Amino acid sequence: MKYHIDTIPVWDAYHQGGECPLCNLENRLEKSYVDSFLGASVMEPDTRIEVNKTGFCPHHFKLLYDAQNRLGLALMTHTHLKEFMEKFEQRCNAVLKTSKARSAFALSSIIRGKKDMQQLTAELEEWLTVQHHQCIICNRMSNTMNRYAYTILYLWDTDKEFKKAFESSKGFCLKHLTLTIKIARETLPAHKQALWLADVIPLQIKSFHNLEQELYQFINKFDYRNQNKPLGSAKNSLPRTIQKLTGKFMD
Repeated sequence: MKYHIDTIPVWDAYHQGGECPLCNLENRLEKSYVDSFLGASVMEPDTRIEVNKTGFCPHHFKLLYDAQNRLGLALMTHTHLKEFMEKFEQRCNAVLKTSKARSAFALSSIIRGKKDMQQLTAELEEWLTVQHHQCIICNRMSNTMNRYAYTILYLWDTDKEFKKAFESSKGFCLKHLTLTIKIARETLPAHKQALWLADVIPLQIKSFHNLEQELYQFINKFDYRNQNKPLGSAKNSLPRTIQKLTGKFMD
């Protein structure tokens, strides 16, 4: 897969600071997509076709609902529901038809190579699982986040000023560390993959050690003997640690 370069948002994310620049990018990206899907894109034919087919995951349905544009969301949800119902009924009717067949008929169907109830039910379960998790916003965010991760690797490899910014950062959260390693394997030759790991892994270890010490300081603050000791950066060490481990901001 080929990725194009998108340097300005990446530089902005590094200037913002924090535990993970890709989290900064993902947070902004998610908000822009939620706004977009409740704006003019609601009426764009191509977007509506894709929403009808894919829908949204529970997380993004909740964000869209909380945005308070109930009419826009209702329009998208209604047409998505209609398309889902058609496919759902087809699959369910196939299962019901097979389940009503007599044992002898079911056995003869198996001999003739037709699907039996167990197979159809398993396929229905698998299809329902996919429907529950698929999401047009997740798909678009995944593609864009891959591009951002590639841009970070590109700048790390080609821009001395960026490499300084990278080396003074706190690395990534676990989710986005995994993403950068994945993109590095896909796009960098083996010797540059090794150089990337040699740079990013010590950065991650240092960041985790710092968080552990700050979190320990935060915990000790609850001891009455330490009530007057300043917390400093340890004050928000818990939400930053959770973000580092999960890739989610704690609002």
